[in-house]
Amino acid sequence: MPDYEVYRLNRRELTEAVIVPSAIIVFLALLCYNNLLFTLLLMPYIPYYIRERKRKLNDARSWKLNMQFRDSINCISSALESGYSIENAIREAYADLKLSYEEDELIMKEMRLTLRKLENNMTIEEVFIDFGERSGLDDIKSFADIFATAKRTGGNLIHIIKSTADVIHTRVELKRELRTVIASKKYEADIMKLIPFGLLIYLRLFSPDMVSALYGNLFGTVFMTVILLIYLVLCRVSDHVVKIEL
Repeated sequence: MPDYEVYRLNRRELTEAVIVPSAIIVFLALLCYNNLLFTLLLMPYIPYYIRERKRKLNDARSWKLNMQFRDSINCISSALESGYSIENAIREAYADLKLSYEEDELIMKEMRLTLRKLENNMTIEEVFIDFGERSGLDDIKSFADIFATAKRTGGNLIHIIKSTADVIHTRVELKRELRTVIASKKYEADIMKLIPFGLLIYLRLFSPDMVSALYGNLFGTVFMTVILLIYLVLCRVSDHVVKIEL
């Protein structure tokens, strides 16, 4: 069963996660030190890049799962209102989701897994709680806890699921609007990250005398290393500022 809090790179993603930072390291070694030997100094950037790449891909996957879960709960709620039992409502929801999603989408895999677990005599409460724990998403965990409590105490499942679906829908739409607003700021931040290197390239090409003192000596090496470290810290701060927690 997939654990959505742990992201495993596939072969293509892993190849990209190694080639891209390697090319960046070569570029930085030539631009900042004018010596390919300094690629050895910059090698720690590769595991850092891989870790950050996994985090971003995992965030994107979590966001997709959150949106797809919202759609599945809306389908289950509609089926319950039509008079289906919760187990049959899940089957109907799966059939409805087929109209919108491909078979290999995250929610489709989870719906098939849910149906198999129900066939193996797992209770629906256990299925939802397990999904919530594996997803790491507050919306799914909250839904699982509310559903389990309602099932245990004999609450009105139709009303509870519909109310929870409405709350999840509102939360997801608010996050979507926030992401749209912040997207332009992320783009601006990415452009700003490139400006220092653009300036250095310009100076090296058109005013080499201004920066020649930074190459081939200990002072220049230390200076460039400190600047790169500061730059990396500022990039981390920038990414943290525009990050949206799900």
